[in-house]
Amino acid sequence: MFTSSALAFLAAAVVLSPLASSQSVLLRGKLTAFETVIPGSNSPEAFQLTDAVLANLTSLDLANVTLFRFDDGSPPATPKCKAFPGENVWPTDETWNTFNALTGGKLITPVPLGAVCYGGDHYDAAKCQDLLDKWDDSTIHTLDPTSMMWPLFQGSTCLPQNAGYAGTTCEYGGSPVYVVNVTRVADVQLAVNFARNTGVRLVVRNTGHDYVGKSTGAGSLSIWTHHLKDIDFIPAYSSPASSYTGPAIKMGAGIAGYELYEAADKFGVSALSGEGRTVGTAGGYTAGGGLSPLTGKYGMAADQVLSIDVVTPDGRFATADETNNPDLFWALRGGGGGTFGVVTSMTVRAHPRMTFSGLNFTVTSGTGRDATVSNDVLYAALDAYMRHFPEFAEAGTYAYATLLPSADGTGHTWTMMPWLIPDMELDDFRELVAPLLAEWKALKFPVEPEFFTTDSFLEAYEHHFPSDQVGMPTVRTASRLIPKENWANPSVLNDTISTLLDIVSQGSSLIFYCINGGRPPAGAPPSAVQPAWRTAYMFAIVGTIWDAAAPPDEVERINVRISQDWMARLRSLTPGGGTYLNEADVMEPQYQEAFYGYDNYQRLLRIKRELDPHDVFWAPTAVGSEGWYVKDQKSWLTLQTGQLCPVGASGAATSA
Repeated sequence: MFTSSALAFLAAAVVLSPLASSQSVLLRGKLTAFETVIPGSNSPEAFQLTDAVLANLTSLDLANVTLFRFDDGSPPATPKCKAFPGENVWPTDETWNTFNALTGGKLITPVPLGAVCYGGDHYDAAKCQDLLDKWDDSTIHTLDPTSMMWPLFQGSTCLPQNAGYAGTTCEYGGSPVYVVNVTRVADVQLAVNFARNTGVRLVVRNTGHDYVGKSTGAGSLSIWTHHLKDIDFIPAYSSPASSYTGPAIKMGAGIAGYELYEAADKFGVSALSGEGRTVGTAGGYTAGGGLSPLTGKYGMAADQVLSIDVVTPDGRFATADETNNPDLFWALRGGGGGTFGVVTSMTVRAHPRMTFSGLNFTVTSGTGRDATVSNDVLYAALDAYMRHFPEFAEAGTYAYATLLPSADGTGHTWTMMPWLIPDMELDDFRELVAPLLAEWKALKFPVEPEFFTTDSFLEAYEHHFPSDQVGMPTVRTASRLIPKENWANPSVLNDTISTLLDIVSQGSSLIFYCINGGRPPAGAPPSAVQPAWRTAYMFAIVGTIWDAAAPPDEVERINVRISQDWMARLRSLTPGGGTYLNEADVMEPQYQEAFYGYDNYQRLLRIKRELDPHDVFWAPTAVGSEGWYVKDQKSWLTLQTGQLCPVGASGAATSA
C-alpha cells in the first residue's frame, strides 16, 4: 500500500482549494481571474511578482500572504535546519492553500510514479504494467513532477519492480512534499520567496536527469520548470557588449535537447545540447558547463550563452549578460545548477548548418557464443585507439563509447555510438581514421564500422545516437577528465591506459569520450566552466551495478571501491585536474577543486554568499554546500532522504 513512514503527516494531507481552472483563484469566496492578481500577458516572463503586486496582495483575504514578500535585506538569521513536515515551523494547511491560490492552482501534492503498482487508492494494474514496460525510457520520468532517472539518490523507494515483494511499501523517501508546476515567472518568484521566508527546503527540477541528487530532497518544495517550453529564433541578435552579432535561439528552461535540435533544424541552423534526448538544455546542463556532440568545434554549451533570465534568491527577476549582472552571468555558465537562482529562459548562439561524418560499431569479447574476439585483442585495440586521441581530438571529434561487461560475463561489449566529427566530409573522416583501422586489422580486431554522413545534426542524432537508458536503482558512477599532458609523456600515457584497462578488468564499466572542450567560439566571454575542460583529450566515467538483493556490507564495499579505489587511481594520474560536475561522483572528496577548479571556486563562493546569504538554494556538491548536510546518512554515500541541516546543528529546527 502507499505509505510514508518518514512523512506520516501526509495521512492528513492538505486539501487545496477547488479551482475552476488554472487561470482562476478563490478569493473571498469568489473565483477571480489570475491575471487580476498578478497581471501580465501571454508570455511566461510577462507574469511577474513586483512590489506593487505584493502591496495589492496584502489587501486580499488570504492567510499569511506576507510570507511571499521579497528579501528586505535584513541580515541572515542564525542557521537552523530547514523546516520539516511534522515540526511546529512547518507551514499550515491554510498557508499552503494561499500559495496554491496565488499560483493559480499550480501547487501539486505529488504521488510517486510507482504508486500504481502498490495496493491502495492509486493501484492500477494496467498502468503498472505500462510503467514496468517503459521504466528505462527517460521520457516516462520527464513527464512526472518528481521521478528521478537515477532513483538511488531519492532512496529508491516506491520502485514498481519491487511491488511484488513481501513487506514492500510505497514511500516518499527523498521526494519533495509539494511541487510548483511553473508556467510563469511569478510562479518561481512566489516559490523562492515562500521558501526563504518559511525556511522550507527548496529544490529545482526540470527533467530528472541527475547523477548526484541535486533535484530532489525530503521535506522540500520543488520548482518544476519542465513546462517553460517557449522557443524562438532570432535571425540577427546583437549582444550588449557587441561581442556577438548573428543568429540566436531563445529557449525556455523546459526545452529538452531533442526539442532544441528539432527547432534548430527547422530554423536551418545548429545548436548545442547534450547527448541525452531529454536533458534540459537551459537548466543544470548548461549551468554545469554542458558537454555536447558539437563541443569539439564550438566548445561547451556554456560558451554559447548570450543572455540568461533568472529569478535570484531575493525573489527578483533579472537578466544576466555581459553588461547586466556580469558576475551572475559568469557564475551561471559553469558554476552548477540549483545554486544561484532559477533560470527561466536562455538565449544562445546558433551556428551554421553543416555536414556531420562518423561511424558506429559494436564488438564483443570473451569466450561466449556472441564473442568475436579475445579479451587480450580487445584490450590491445583499445590501447591503440586511445593513443590516437590527440589527432582525433584536435580534428574536432566527439567520440562516445561504452565498454560494458558482456551478457555472459566472460568479456566486454565495446560500442561506439557514435564517433562523430562536425563540419567534416566523409572522405576526410575516412582518411583520418584509416591509420587506426590499419592497426586494428594488424591486431586481427574484427571491427566492421558503419560509416555515415549527413547534412544536418538532427539526422545524425535521430539515426546514430543511442536512446536514454535510465531507472536503474543499483548503479553508481564517477568520472575524471584526462588532460592532454598525459599524452605528452610516454610513461604517463602507458600508466593512464593500463590503469583504465585494469579498472575495467576489475569489474568497472567504462564510458569514455575523445573530446576537445577548449574551443569556445570567437568572442565568447569568460565563464565558470571547469578549466580542466580546456586541456582535456578524454572524459572517462567508471562505475558498476550491484545486485538488488546484495547484503548491505557488499553494497558498501562496492561503493567505497568506486570512490576510494578506482577514482583514487585516476586522481593520482591527473594531479590538480578535475571532472564534469554534471556526471560526477557525489562522494568526490575534493569536489570544490575537482568540479569547479580552485580559483573558480573562490570566486563562485564569494558570489554565492553575496547573492544568497540565507542559503535559499542548496544542492549536494554545489557551491557553498559544505555548510549544510543531510541528516542520517551513510558515511560512504549521501542520499537526499533526510532533513537538511547546517553543519554543527544539534537537531531539527524548533523555531522560525
